[in-house]
Amino acid sequence: MKSVAAYEKENEQDGACLIIDYRLAFRMTQYVANADYEDTDSNPLFLKVGQEVTTGVTDRTWPGWVWAESGNEGKGYVPEEILEPLGEGRFAAIEDFNPTVLKVKRGDGLTSLRQVHQWHWCRNATGQEGWVADYLMQKA
Repeated sequence: MKSVAAYEKENEQDGACLIIDYRLAFRMTQYVANADYEDTDSNPLFLKVGQEVTTGVTDRTWPGWVWAESGNEGKGYVPEEILEPLGEGRFAAIEDFNPTVLKVKRGDGLTSLRQVHQWHWCRNATGQEGWVADYLMQKA
């Protein structure tokens, strides 16, 4: 992907219209935590590409997230689009998944790097990253 600066340089030379990748712009949206939150899950499910899981119910509160288990390796909700059906109730991860939920305090500045079904993968001011639910933050 070209940087905005590279596009601007091209535009100076040929007068073409500036093209902005809106996915990049979204990834950098700034938020502020509007409440304190700390997750207490003791055995979350980290997935690697190709790892097999079985699934359960889809979360009614968070549509697009499905319960998954991988033996003794953990269990938890994962985005359903990262799972590929293998048959007989088994699925394989098609991308790595990190379930870390970011601990936030009211007023923390957050940068959203990715948004999936009402959850954002965020980075805080100290560089820590993890998931934060929509309802816990507002645009800065």
